[in-house]
Amino acid sequence: MPAAMWAAESKVLSMSGAVEVRPTREGQWTPAKDGMEIAEGGAIRTNAGGAAVVIMPNKTKVWLKENTALELEQRQTLASRLALVFGRIKLRVPHLLRKEKFEVRTPAAVCAVRGTEFTMGTTEDGKMELQVLFGEVKLKFMIPPEKGDSEFNIPQGQGLKLAEKGKATKPELLTPKAEREAMENWNPGLKPSERQKDLQQKEMDREQIKNFAAATNKAEDTVKSFLNVVKESDLEAGRTLNDVHGNLVRVEQRMIRPNANEIQFYNIVKRPVYSNNNASVAGGGFQYNGAQGVANRLDLMQMTMAFNQDLPQRIEEWPSFFDGNSVDPTWSSFVMANRTDANEIFFIAEGYKFDQARNNGEGELVNNPWVISGSGATPIAATDSDDRQVIVTGVLKNNSELTAAEGLNRIARLGVVISGADPGTGLLRYEEGGSFYGNNYVGEDPTTAVNVRWAIKTTESAGYSEPQNAPDNAPLAQFQADMYDVGNNGTNFLWYAKENYVIGNGGEIRTAGDFTNSSSDPFTLLKNNALQSVMYIKQSNSANPAGITDSVLAEAAISNTDYFAYKHATNGTNIDLVFIPDLMVAAVQRMLPAITNLKD
Repeated sequence: MPAAMWAAESKVLSMSGAVEVRPTREGQWTPAKDGMEIAEGGAIRTNAGGAAVVIMPNKTKVWLKENTALELEQRQTLASRLALVFGRIKLRVPHLLRKEKFEVRTPAAVCAVRGTEFTMGTTEDGKMELQVLFGEVKLKFMIPPEKGDSEFNIPQGQGLKLAEKGKATKPELLTPKAEREAMENWNPGLKPSERQKDLQQKEMDREQIKNFAAATNKAEDTVKSFLNVVKESDLEAGRTLNDVHGNLVRVEQRMIRPNANEIQFYNIVKRPVYSNNNASVAGGGFQYNGAQGVANRLDLMQMTMAFNQDLPQRIEEWPSFFDGNSVDPTWSSFVMANRTDANEIFFIAEGYKFDQARNNGEGELVNNPWVISGSGATPIAATDSDDRQVIVTGVLKNNSELTAAEGLNRIARLGVVISGADPGTGLLRYEEGGSFYGNNYVGEDPTTAVNVRWAIKTTESAGYSEPQNAPDNAPLAQFQADMYDVGNNGTNFLWYAKENYVIGNGGEIRTAGDFTNSSSDPFTLLKNNALQSVMYIKQSNSANPAGITDSVLAEAAISNTDYFAYKHATNGTNIDLVFIPDLMVAAVQRMLPAITNLKD
């Protein structure tokens, strides 16, 4: 096959009006004809009223509008580069082979693409514009601007305009007009009305752009008010896909460093409309009590980890830094949250502290009541009966002392402690400087009861897990739940329930065979799949953990009723996260040269 690809040439697939071709680098310009070949170094240009479509050996299609000149600078088995001298083109690049590169150069920038559809326009003096319809384009300016970034990863639904070489610019959402012009039929010889004929269906296929427009315009402010963001991201990734319920989803991932010795990773999930259709999922899932069709839903998973040393500024230096130094974590937290209402946050959090005595004196992160016992508390030994997993969960609301977002940031930094006056109730207080902060309990609202509790995993009861054993062709779906003792008092219990699915970008549940029988390379598989995890806090039908001895009894003990009185009319009663591996892949690729030099 590589030999055939090498021998094949690009061809003029169709054309109308005045079109000329230079078949080779040294050739002469001649009138174009359908099927005419263009070799490496050749070029094609359209004059006033002209239009053309070129198909390349790897099935890439290039549409040229009138007054456009395009050169085929490089055409090799695993490397293609086009040069847009002036004019406007539209490209549809299929998924490329592993290690295959495809670039488009303008007088101002170079664009690298994979499995992408986009339009591009440029003038000979370097003005340019770009609209990404599907996939992602990595753009790098050949003349870095005096201010601002010189490289961008531009996802679908966004574009970029450059008024002058060397001037600062940044990607922005496509306007409806720009999107319509880019998505219309560019085939030669069509009337304006014919170009719009299929646009309605295309707009339906691209509904996410319109749905996300309002939310994305305010995304930065939303994220900053939701998270403890101090510095710019070291790494960013994102993808648009469908979830298992059929909802359109935009996932954004970032890794930042709030402080010199900390790493913070977050996975934020935006849905223009949310409905939970778990009745269509094999196995049924857990009862969803929230309203259907909720608009502008926002879900989050945030991980923060602090170390005993400052980290290098360049992440490429991290592998050698961790390999050559005695670096230990000091604490870590995982926060899962839903913030659909601006004044309320439904969350589930886990905290960890570093216990030097564990692991034969090497130390390890532990999660037990010591994590929320306050400053100066003695670590709990591994032999202690209370050395069990702890969660903090509930609904945070704005009050006179802290907003819900500020409260969540305190929880993420392990700034909550068990209330000394009534430890068995599961109530918590904020801590600051070794003492309680303010007068309110965590989650307290002036008009409602306290709605936040801590709980410890029970030892007697069996957890619920389904399926137990699945055949290789079974859907990759799992339902599980664990019973927790609220306040560790032995009388009040809740269930932390989860649904987990491996899904494709269309929301379909994958099977093991989709991976074991695939001929795709690992990076393509990762780009085409995701994990969806739906979390609930449910009431318990049983006050006797010792009587729950198997998964069947555990399932019967899980109530359909939610533990917390969340506002069902406006908010979901779950946390519904979609995780993509894209940021992990980006980090590996960024650090790969350093990683390959390590002995381990």
